[in-house]
Amino acid sequence: MSEVSQVASYGYETDEVKISNLQFGLNKGVKLVKFEYITNAGKDGAEGEALEIVFDINGTEKSYRKFPVIKAFGKNQEEITDPNAPEFKAAMKELNATITHIMHCFVADDVYKAKISRPFSGFKEFCTVVAGLLPTNFATKKLDIFLQYQWQITGQNNRTFLEIPKKMSYGKWLCPSIAGTFTEHRMENPKDTEGKALYYVNESGVEHLFVKNGWFINSPFATQQKIAGTTNNTPTDSGTPAVDVQQAAANMNAAQAGTSAAAW
Repeated sequence: MSEVSQVASYGYETDEVKISNLQFGLNKGVKLVKFEYITNAGKDGAEGEALEIVFDINGTEKSYRKFPVIKAFGKNQEEITDPNAPEFKAAMKELNATITHIMHCFVADDVYKAKISRPFSGFKEFCTVVAGLLPTNFATKKLDIFLQYQWQITGQNNRTFLEIPKKMSYGKWLCPSIAGTFTEHRMENPKDTEGKALYYVNESGVEHLFVKNGWFINSPFATQQKIAGTTNNTPTDSGTPAVDVQQAAANMNAAQAGTSAAAW
């Protein structure tokens, strides 16, 4: 008897609706489950190096893959490959700061700095050394993470989705989990210059490390955008109410702070 074909076919499929347990802002009980150098980071598993970083956020795995910096982008989105160019240096600095931010959850700053304050032969050696500094039980340590919405709708999507911040310039987004139940405090229509437009306080009056200013709250990062006619509530989204993307067009044209993109 021949084996049953594994190709797509008619038949039974569960009708269970999966509800996302990700939320805008503070998410607690997060774990770093993968942090390793890989060589199959290209499209569909093709050859390509990257630092594979994966967080488990309340049962949902969220990839935060980082690639070697081989180029940066100028103000007009022109590609810059000169390692001595300010934009290239900024991209490298952004990547290094992001990795440092993650490692601070597991390794003391002075220890981490001492171990990596030396030249590296390349991206692979850097990733291998950094990964080697993680404690063997790193995947059991509980963390807190801040999720924000994508800056704009991408591809064939009809809305923006929650993501892990790509830049450190918007503030801290990861830390060892802080005990307590935290309540969100968010200003309505804050001025861009307001320094504390979003923050969290627990039942003991302790403020969380995650704080956002008025500019952030007024930006697309803090509110889900959707194409006109799209239903607000879907099984895959949670957090703040969605807004019509046409209504947010003016804000979308606002310049982001530090637009240089990293790729090592």
